[in-house]
Amino acid sequence: MTFFDENAEVLRGMRNRGVDLDVERTVDFSHVFTTERDAHNFIQACSEAGFAAVNTTDADMDDLDVTVSKVMTPSCAQITETEDLLGTLANRHNGRADGWGFWSD
Repeated sequence: MTFFDENAEVLRGMRNRGVDLDVERTVDFSHVFTTERDAHNFIQACSEAGFAAVNTTDADMDDLDVTVSKVMTPSCAQITETEDLLGTLANRHNGRADGWGFWSD
């Protein structure tokens, strides 16, 4: 199953639960790193690419978590495109993608 297929399935489930996917909202993409330096370099690369990225690591976490946010109308194409781009950036900095999500009403 591709990212596109997985994202389509998740969005379909959200819509079936009554989530309005036609509303612009902030979608958060999580990424995991093992060193502070890699997380910092990823945050800088995201900033240069026009994304808002912050270290969201909790004190009880073993790895470092960076959340990248983008305002969009959540569609399978938009989410998959952004996920692919950020995943490539994370890989360049020894990190990995760890899912996406957003708050809904």
